[in-house]
This record gives sequence, structure tokens and C-alpha cells, in this order.
Amino acid sequence: MKALTRTLLVTFGLVVCTRANEVSKQIDVLLAKDWQQHKLTPNPSASDGTFVRRAHLDIIGRIPTLQETQAFLRSTDKGKRAKLIDQLLASEGYAQHMFHFWADLLRVQSRANGGQGDMTSKPYLEHVKRRIRENMPYDAFVRELLTAQGKVWDNPAIGYYMRDIGMPLDNLSNTTRVFLGTRIECAQCHNHPFDKWTQMQFYQMAAFTYPLETNFTGVAEKGPLMDLKRAADKKPELAVQTRHIGRVFENLGDFVRYSKVQALPTRVLKLPHDYQYTDAKPQEAVKSATMLGKPISGDLQAFADWMTAPENPRFTKVIANRLWKKVFGVGLIEPVDEIMDNTVAMNPELMKHLEQLMIASRYDVKAFLRVLYNTQAYQNEATKTELVPGEVHHFTGPVLRRMTAEQIYDSFVTLIHPTPDLPRRKGIDSEMAQKLVYRGKLSDALDLMTPQEIFEGAMKASEVYESVSARAKPLREAYTAAQKAKDKERIEKLNLEIRSVEFVARTGIHDHVVVPAVARLYEKKTGKPAPPPIPVVKPGMEELKKAGQNRAYIEVPGYDIDQAIPCEEKKAEEAREVVFREEAKRLNIADVDAYLKSRRAQAKDWPRAAELDSPAPRGHYLREFGQSDRDLIENANSDASMPQALVLMNSELFEAILKPHTQLRLNLAAAKYPDDQLAAIYLTLLSRLPTEAEKAAWAKSGLTSPEDLVFALINTQQFIFVR
Repeated sequence: MKALTRTLLVTFGLVVCTRANEVSKQIDVLLAKDWQQHKLTPNPSASDGTFVRRAHLDIIGRIPTLQETQAFLRSTDKGKRAKLIDQLLASEGYAQHMFHFWADLLRVQSRANGGQGDMTSKPYLEHVKRRIRENMPYDAFVRELLTAQGKVWDNPAIGYYMRDIGMPLDNLSNTTRVFLGTRIECAQCHNHPFDKWTQMQFYQMAAFTYPLETNFTGVAEKGPLMDLKRAADKKPELAVQTRHIGRVFENLGDFVRYSKVQALPTRVLKLPHDYQYTDAKPQEAVKSATMLGKPISGDLQAFADWMTAPENPRFTKVIANRLWKKVFGVGLIEPVDEIMDNTVAMNPELMKHLEQLMIASRYDVKAFLRVLYNTQAYQNEATKTELVPGEVHHFTGPVLRRMTAEQIYDSFVTLIHPTPDLPRRKGIDSEMAQKLVYRGKLSDALDLMTPQEIFEGAMKASEVYESVSARAKPLREAYTAAQKAKDKERIEKLNLEIRSVEFVARTGIHDHVVVPAVARLYEKKTGKPAPPPIPVVKPGMEELKKAGQNRAYIEVPGYDIDQAIPCEEKKAEEAREVVFREEAKRLNIADVDAYLKSRRAQAKDWPRAAELDSPAPRGHYLREFGQSDRDLIENANSDASMPQALVLMNSELFEAILKPHTQLRLNLAAAKYPDDQLAAIYLTLLSRLPTEAEKAAWAKSGLTSPEDLVFALINTQQFIFVR
């Protein structure tokens, strides 16, 4: 095995640097062997028009623009298909489209767990995008996720575990399903009824990751601090001082809540109380052990190394199969995440070859995809026969399939934008960066305080709460009455008044706990005495309407807002302006100012799907088209639906693509005659010219408006399907 891998590695490395087609031909040979055995004929080679549209949709997630289509169709370069594949794989569009692939698998959300994971969700989302953009090897990417610990501002990969906050057993089930293609969730409660996995094996696997604590809520996690509180609660003379200390701890926790993943030696996984098998007793502690392949026990690093090892019998197979399905529409193994020991691939020899190819490429996903896209099988016409579950498929061409929600939406974005992939700053925005810097400073500062120091400061802060509680009580009672009366105006007014009172109470926390902690952090970082704290200014009503106010306290070197972020955002804006002006020049736009104004609005209102929240809000076009809610693994739905049909026929989406200065409208304006407009519409929407039959059908329809033709084509299978 190792000798074969080394040989493939040399071959693969040389060929990818020169001609990926040679490696692709090896796959075509294996497919041809299968066709010959089953007396099948491969599908004819797809036309250039079909290929350019398919390649854009499959690799960067959108249809090509008219300009992109015409450039490809006019080229006489015999190697233009391979060059187009390379060009698309190297583009930002590839990273955006692949994000949806991983977001569906990893359930990446902008606001995970009902908002509990806000501090980690967006940094984690941007981390996944960055790793795709960097083309991080797949095995390294998985190891990074599985071993992620620390604070989110230092290691955003902890979002992988924070995605299942407080649910370590569910996280283990998801891990094995995503990376090993194996469903073991049933074994959490009993021996698996359809596979070999036992409940003991489930718990042994979970023991690797169970010590990870995701419910970190700040200072209240410090055991000695809670011991001090319990001791003070028993002293009647301290009753006034301790009355609000729980709220103080809770407010301190707000600074750093759910922002950290840490391994706690005290967290030991035990079997459930109703464990019914003879190999152990209920509530017995479980030691870690792997469920397949080489037996391994130990810590999280050992688990990650075992998971991602080429020798793991499932790891490489699963990712190779998932990527094959992404390219061809159906996996060599189906379902892709219910692999068992007796599972046989539709083409076992090809499956084995793909595994070796993935290992030889050092888990380079982009290089692996390049090989698949360069196969003749992928470049054949699509297979239009319906797939029957359980029957062997022979891949005489890619499977005809409907666009995903993101492909449909981004294709409409393409009809709006003359340049769909506009320059934009990559990474978390200024607002999130500010939150991370702010909370990172407070977290590091509080870590420098002893439990006794925090407790003494909290006692003083509790006295401040007591002093304002008399003011807060009648406000809260009035607030409750306003809620019952459903008096929205009074509810909002009282809410702001309560926030104002609580602001005064929280100032006690700042003065007696936070400021001393930040002063100590300053002294540690600089070796100098801390300066006086920046005075706290009570916020006005408009500030109070915001969901929290950051305070400067003391400026600490190394905890400044990254000034590169607004600079990068400004540069991206300037780069878009350059693109817009180049478009205006290329398109011979007369009123440049009006064009620039229109394009700026389009850039703001119509970003690509990957630039929106994950998932998009309910009611958004993406959700109507079947985008996954990213609560469950691969929960998207690309089947035809009534909501989708109604959106395509009746929504404002159709109007949006025909507004002034959209790509589609500009293409129509550039066409002088009806026949030219007909050609422009077909090339823009379908990347091909109309057939004689289609021309005749249009002529017989009695319609003359190009808008009618656009509406008709958008609602055809020709547009909605990846052909």
C-alpha cells in the first residue's frame, strides 16, 4: 500500500503540474472497462455551450455571463476546457461555492444554537471560508477541527464543538457521520439494530471528545470562587452584600460566555444508568477506544490522528465518494453516510483508485476535483434517465440534476451583475472584530485575578446592585403590566429605563472587578503602572437601544481594533469602483454617473449567497429555493416545490433582473434587431443559441416582448437544471 501510494504521489505530482488530463484518463479507462462489461455506450461529448454552463455552475455555483460564454465559444484553443477548469478553480467563486458544500455538512450557521453561540459562529464561519480559500489539505482541516481548543479570538476552529454546545454525544455522532460516513447515533441508546456497532463502542468513541467543555460561562466556572460564595451565603451578617452576587457573576459571565472550549480532566464519561449489557455496569466510567481500523486509545490528538490517517478504512473513502457525488451527481456509494462493512461501491475498482488518488494528492481537494472535472465522462452529455435507488449506476456521463438553492440564487445574481464576483473584503467585519478584541481583553484580564480578588470585588459590586434595586423593582412591575396589556410603546420605554438603571448597577462591576483586572493586564503587558481608567459616560437612549455597549476601561497594547479591517473594506470598495468604471467603458455607457449609482446599489442589495447569513433568513429567496436550515447535516432540498415555482413566476426577482443596468438588460440593449435579442437571451440564460425549432415556436407564439421570452425560459427545466 505504501509503495503504491509513493508511486501515485510521484505520478500525480508530475501530471498535475503538466497535464491533469493524463490522470483523468486513468479514471476514464476504469469507467470504460465497466461500460464494456455491461455493454453500455458512453453519452456523447457535451457541446461547448453545455460544458461552459455546467462548469460554471458546478465549480463556482452560477451560470456564466454572456461575455464569459462568448469568450469560451469563440476560442479555438483545443485545451480550452482544461484551461477553463483551472481558471474557475482558481477563482473566488470556487471558494464561495465550496463553502455551501461544507456549510451543509458541518451545519455552519451565522447565529448557531439560538444565539448562544454568537461569539463563535461568525468567526468559525469565516474560518471555514478561509481554509477553503487557502485550499488547506482535507486531513489537516479535519485534524484542526477535532483538536480545536482555547478561546475563539485565538482559535475560531472551536466553533466545530460550539456548534453542538452542551451536546458532546450528538457531536460525536455528527463527527462519525460526516468524516467516516457511518451512522452510529442509534448506538447511543442501545446496540445498533442494523449495523455492528455496540452501545459500548459508541461510548468508547465519545470518551475521546467528552472531556471538552463547551458551556464555559466565565468566572462562575472557577470552583474556588463558588466555594467562597457558598461560605458567604451561610453568614447572616453578609446577607445584604451577597444578595445580588449571583447576578454579578452572571453579568461577568456575559463578557466571555460561550467563547471557549477546554478539556477538563474532571469530565469523565460514564455509561447511562440504564445500560443493559453484560460487558460493563451502569454508570461505569468509560475509557476511550476506536471503533474500527487500528485500535487506539488516548487523548484528543490521538483521536484526530486516527480519524485522518490514510490507514483509516473509512476516512479517505468518504471524502473521495462525497467529491465524486458533487461532480457526477451520485456517489459510487449511496447513501454516502451509511457505509457498512458489507457496503460495495458501484464500481469497486474505481472507488479504490479514487482513494489512492486522494492519498497521493495529500488530500488536496482542489487538485482532486481538477482531475474529476477533466475526465471525458464528466464532459459527456448528462444522463437523463431517472435513477432507481438500489440499482447500480455506471456514470456514462454526469447525472442531470436540478440546481441547488444557492446555484439558482447566484444565477439570478449573475443576471443582475455584469461582473458577478465583485471585490469584497474577506473575513469578519469591523463590528465582530471589535467584539472579539473587547471580550478577549476582558477574558485575559479576568484570568489574571485570583478567585479571592474576584469575590471581594463582586461583593462590592453586589452592594451597588442593592442600592439601585429599589428603583428597578417598580419599573419591572410596570413592565410586566405593560406586557399583559400589550402596550408596545410603553414596553419599549420601560425597557430602556430598566436598561438605564441596570447600566448604573453594572458600573459597580466595572469599578470593582473589571477595571482592576484590566489594570493588571496592562501592567503585565507593559511592565508599567496602569494609567487611570477612562471615565464611563452614561449612554443616551439611542445607545441603550443597542444590544450592549463596549467600554474602553484602559487601553492595553495588543488589544486594539485591527485598523487593517476598515482599510481593507475601503480598498474593496475602491476596487469595485474600478470594476464599475471599466464596465461602463466596455459597455459604452453614456450616463456614467447614473450607471455607477445603479451598480453600487446592486452590489449592496444583491451579494452572492455565500456573502449572506448562513442560512439566509426565513422568507428569503434562498430558503424558498430549498436552502438547508443547517440544523441537520445535508438538509438542503433541490426538489421542485410550489414555493419555488411561485417565486419564479410571481416574485420581484423577475423584475430585478430587468431593471436598468443589469447584465440581462444591458445585453438586450446591445442587440439591435429582434433576432439578435433572441440570441442574446438564449446565450445569457442557457449559454447557447436557440434551435430552429425554438425560433419557430417563438415566432408562432404571437409574443414580441423579449421580457416574455425571458420569463418563459426562466421557468423551464432548461434553465433550472444543470445539464
